[in-house]
Amino acid sequence: MRAIAVLCFAIVSLQSAQAQQTVTSGQTTLAFHDVDVFDGTRMNRHVNVIVEAGMIRHVGASVPIPPQSTVIEGDGYTLLPGLIDSHTHLGEKLVPEFLRDALDFGVTTELEMGGSAASLRVRRDSCRDCANFLTAGTVVTVPGGHPTEMPATPQPTLSPTDDVQAFVDKRILEGSDYIKLIDEHQLPTLSTSQIENIVVAAHRRNKLAIAHIGSQKEAMECIEAGVDALAHVFADSQPAADFGRRVAEHHAFVITTLTVFESLTAGSEPRWWQKEEGLSARLTPTMRNMLGIRLPKAAGLHLAFAEQAVARLHEAGVSILAGTDSPVPGIAHGVSLHRELELLVESGLSPSEALTATTFTPAREFGLHDRGRVAEGFRADLLLVKGDPTSDIRALHGIEGVWLGGERHSASPEGQTEH
Repeated sequence: MRAIAVLCFAIVSLQSAQAQQTVTSGQTTLAFHDVDVFDGTRMNRHVNVIVEAGMIRHVGASVPIPPQSTVIEGDGYTLLPGLIDSHTHLGEKLVPEFLRDALDFGVTTELEMGGSAASLRVRRDSCRDCANFLTAGTVVTVPGGHPTEMPATPQPTLSPTDDVQAFVDKRILEGSDYIKLIDEHQLPTLSTSQIENIVVAAHRRNKLAIAHIGSQKEAMECIEAGVDALAHVFADSQPAADFGRRVAEHHAFVITTLTVFESLTAGSEPRWWQKEEGLSARLTPTMRNMLGIRLPKAAGLHLAFAEQAVARLHEAGVSILAGTDSPVPGIAHGVSLHRELELLVESGLSPSEALTATTFTPAREFGLHDRGRVAEGFRADLLLVKGDPTSDIRALHGIEGVWLGGERHSASPEGQTEH
């Protein structure tokens, strides 16, 4: 797992930021007519959805279309909440490109899992037509621990004698929306007591404590220490029969990042996106650059183990969140989340459950109460696709439009009828 992060940090210097919460107030009413709606948990057929001032105002089969509305005919299409990628990283120089790439593929919110205080200016400066994001900011690690080995901004570290609460409070003051700690045994790492103290310190400030792990042993160590979430599954070993049950007993959630393990174990095989007709033409240069990077096939890691871990979690009723860890080599913002959902389906989730893992569930687990659903009173962060992704998850590729706060993303296709 350290090799993943090394290459990721070498490509971009990570940064910190917070979600852009302001909803754009549109001047006209937007109406989706007779559209199938996946509301975040289930499908509702032949529905009208009315958007005003950047918010969803009405949803229902009998809802009238207001006069002078901009109408989008929805027969044969599905309207979904904007997708949430629950594990990404952003680079200072590529922030706008990454966040626009995300929007191109319907990702309206990203949750950054490690950055630096240097990017706090993103909070002050406008990033036009960009996905929203929250951030873990500076991660919690020890001297010599990951990611101190990276060629990036100097990394504050937590020594055994340091005040844990003060360290966590400083991260929050810098702008961390949640706390991410590193348990990576290939390098010096946090002790169990430090992990427990970090969890307590984060909870004292009403922040989630999320653990980076790279092995099954590290995963269970962090779960037993009380973390709220794991930032990866693992691919180093077949999951224990009680793995899912033990995570469930601790009420933790898991961000899967199956795309990471696919990238690490693919070798020279053709990549998934190269097999998708019509998809390649929609990739931006930034996406192509990231997707085109190939890693040597990692020894000792198996995608099947990671998928089995997801299956165990699913069977135990653990909350599963879709995340990509972009821009790890071979993974790109936006488009790779579609692949993550396909891999979740391969791991045993239904298409609807996979869609919930990128809409309703991350919004609930991260307390984003204004998004993740197509329902009255929610942000009009929306994705319109041709076909039914609850029957075939690959239908999600047929993007017909993306709206952020009720405003149509400039790169959205113009194929849908508006009048």
